[in-house]
Amino acid sequence: MKPPQQQSKRGETFEEFSYKQLPVIEISPDRMIARVKFPPMPLCVDIFNLLAEAGVCSGIDTMTVRELNQMLTNGERLEETYIVARGREPSDGMEGELILRSTRPQDVILSSDELVSVDYRIYKQKQLALAEMEQPIAMIINPTEGRDGVDVTGKSVPAKPGQDVKLDLGRNVYISGKKVISRIDGLVEYGRVNGIIYLDVSQVYIVKEDVDFTTGNIDFPGSVIVNGSIKAGFQVRARNEVIATTIRGRVIAGGGVTARQGIIGGQEAADIYSEGSVYAKFVHKAKIITNEGVYVKKSIMASEIYAEKEVIVDGAPGSIIGGKIFSVKEISAKVYGSESYVKTEVAIFTSVKDVVDMKKLVAQRFETSKMLNKLENYLGNNKEILMRQGESKRAMIDKLLRKREQMRKEIASLDSMIKELQGKLVMNSTGRIEVQRHAYPEVKFMIGGRFVLTTEKTKRGTYYFDKKTEEVEFR
Repeated sequence: MKPPQQQSKRGETFEEFSYKQLPVIEISPDRMIARVKFPPMPLCVDIFNLLAEAGVCSGIDTMTVRELNQMLTNGERLEETYIVARGREPSDGMEGELILRSTRPQDVILSSDELVSVDYRIYKQKQLALAEMEQPIAMIINPTEGRDGVDVTGKSVPAKPGQDVKLDLGRNVYISGKKVISRIDGLVEYGRVNGIIYLDVSQVYIVKEDVDFTTGNIDFPGSVIVNGSIKAGFQVRARNEVIATTIRGRVIAGGGVTARQGIIGGQEAADIYSEGSVYAKFVHKAKIITNEGVYVKKSIMASEIYAEKEVIVDGAPGSIIGGKIFSVKEISAKVYGSESYVKTEVAIFTSVKDVVDMKKLVAQRFETSKMLNKLENYLGNNKEILMRQGESKRAMIDKLLRKREQMRKEIASLDSMIKELQGKLVMNSTGRIEVQRHAYPEVKFMIGGRFVLTTEKTKRGTYYFDKKTEEVEFR
């Protein structure tokens, strides 16, 4: 019989072996992760074999499995679970995109979630180009198919292909190939609602608030509607109409100009250049040049107006006070001047464009004459004394003498053009000036180069040019 001690030792070894268990391979429900789970007393086995028996054949972390096998062999302490295999996730396709044309080298992708609404500041910040007729405004980028994945059992996991960009095109744009083309000149309008991008081109640009430092100056190939004011120091240029609540700055319009309230100047006059008619409730300290008419509801004060048609002030009080009003067809107001005898000038000419040109020529002649006088005073009249100077100074004097001669010729040319315009401006005119109530003293009524200056308060009547007397008459 063997010693009891040996029997006891063999019994303990068998008992220990009988309690050991195999590690278990667990696969996640989506089959993208495989873990090995160790019992408290794991049997020493090859985990590679366990993975193969469980059907795991892809994405195996061979380094981790080898380390675990070594730890099992050495009887080292193990954690309960280890990730031993990972599948490759599918790479879904990229969604289709819409890229808006810009004036800088990098185009701007505008189909992201931040795409909300048009803002003129965005155009300036991102340097987006305004639309031009029959030119592309955007490029459509195709979606991609994506790359399929594979789970730990080797089965393919299909990727989701990207979707085409969803577009809702307005009537002023169309698709040609992968380009979106504009039918007109204008402002690109865009927005995104429920994943659908709206895209169109508008000939009307709406400024929700004021034209000021937040928007900067605006230059638009269509019409501009400003829900607020055009602030002093800022400019709106439009190919068509400009409409604003109040205009304090500068407007250059290919169509008409409307100020729902008024056109108001400050330290500098509000400046309006319009191919169409100008409408306002009142005008104060403004300069207006239009190829059509000016129509004001309340009053015109301290302003300079040039209208190729008529100037009408027909509301209450319906007054023209101070400034200079020039028209071709008619000037009509209820009251001219004021009780304080403010100097006021209203005039009818055959062309207010000629009046504007005359003012420019006179101003140019004045500046040229002033420079010539300075040059004359410097050079004097004794050419012999001038030419006795040193060689370097004689070269400068020669240059100044040539400049003087050039300026003399320029003044002669300006005098000729001014004389020609004066001849046009004093031509007989069929226009009239209507006084619907009265005119105060110090109002000058001018027609065809002739004028009447009121010295007392006048009553209702009409000023016109009498061809027989060749004078301005009142009746």
